[in-house]
Amino acid sequence: MRIGMVTACYKPVINGVTRMVSLYKEALEEAGHQVTIFTLGQPDPAGEEANVIRSPALPLGDTGYYFGFRYSKAAQERLRQMDIIHCHHLFMSVEMAHRYGQAPIVYTNHTRYDLYTGAYTPLPQPAADRIMRQIWPEFTDYCDVVITPSEGVRDVMRAFGVRRPIEIIPNGIDLDPFWHPAATLTRADFGIPAGASLLIYVGRLAEEKNIRQLLAQFALAQELLPDLHLLLIGDGPQAEALPGRAEALGVAGAVHCPGALDFAEVGSALALADGFVTASISEVHPLTVIEAMAAGLPVAAVSSPGIRDTVDHGHTGVLTGKVEGLAAAIVNLMSDPEQRRQMGRAARTASEQYDINKTVARTLDLYHHLREGRPDLQRERRHGRWAMPSPPPLLEQLARMLRPPE
Repeated sequence: MRIGMVTACYKPVINGVTRMVSLYKEALEEAGHQVTIFTLGQPDPAGEEANVIRSPALPLGDTGYYFGFRYSKAAQERLRQMDIIHCHHLFMSVEMAHRYGQAPIVYTNHTRYDLYTGAYTPLPQPAADRIMRQIWPEFTDYCDVVITPSEGVRDVMRAFGVRRPIEIIPNGIDLDPFWHPAATLTRADFGIPAGASLLIYVGRLAEEKNIRQLLAQFALAQELLPDLHLLLIGDGPQAEALPGRAEALGVAGAVHCPGALDFAEVGSALALADGFVTASISEVHPLTVIEAMAAGLPVAAVSSPGIRDTVDHGHTGVLTGKVEGLAAAIVNLMSDPEQRRQMGRAARTASEQYDINKTVARTLDLYHHLREGRPDLQRERRHGRWAMPSPPPLLEQLARMLRPPE
């Protein structure tokens, strides 16, 4: 089967979506399928991997994303040869696939666009929601089937008016690097005392992840658990401000910010910790939480779509109803070592359902179903038969909102 993976960014950019696309590309190719990546921007300086086709586009600041209104002729021609097209971004992805492709289109929703729009634009959340109630249905209408990684996110998309059929297929990971980490990091490498009680966060250090609230809640928990430390692995726009923030909260000596690690080292870093913590409410089905569970870590988090579909409260972690209650969840988790160990074992067992081979098998079943039924040929406006004369007003408006400030 010839499968086209369409994404708005790809290597050298490394984020959750890029990692998912790369994992699925590798797994699908091992299963004997031909996979082509369609993306935008400049070639990877380290050298382009095989079957990656980039079309010229303008960079959106230093975000790693690009903005463009058409694919190159080479990309258009290759896209028309695909048997299945699988899109991994709502913008710069699904509409392009509809415009140039001639096969069933699958779209996986990896992002709470409603919350990101509210976090990265000057609009109040109700106004951002009104825009997304128009944009989300309009752009998902270009595909034939939507995949969401969790029931909670499916419910959110339905509430925002998404009309297309929705299938629930969890995100998958390669479990082995977390079951058997190869690197040999130690707590001393990060300046963490050997006998400390250690929480870890891995992910983007940015506004939508509620990092400032995470630090504030950690500081409250640390008042009750003085030997508690926090290791923040990752990079992002808030990275430089975190040490100062920790100092202002009086926990500078207990918060460790080494920056991003090579992916090969993440499993080793997780193995040093006693629990995983996140204050984010914008997750769809976070890979870092799944990876932490595979490493045998219980999770302290805010109950939100994506998180509560992954973490079983009282069994694989402790959830709280709002960010302001995260400190209590941390204390609950970290003050009882035996409960924490039991939850860690349960988390590792629960991670088995996210084995990349299982999730890819379910995705392939969907591909075969679409190839047999060909819903793309039954559409009023078939794929590949409609030329967009100008940028859609909503897409143009969203691009202006997301453009970084001068």
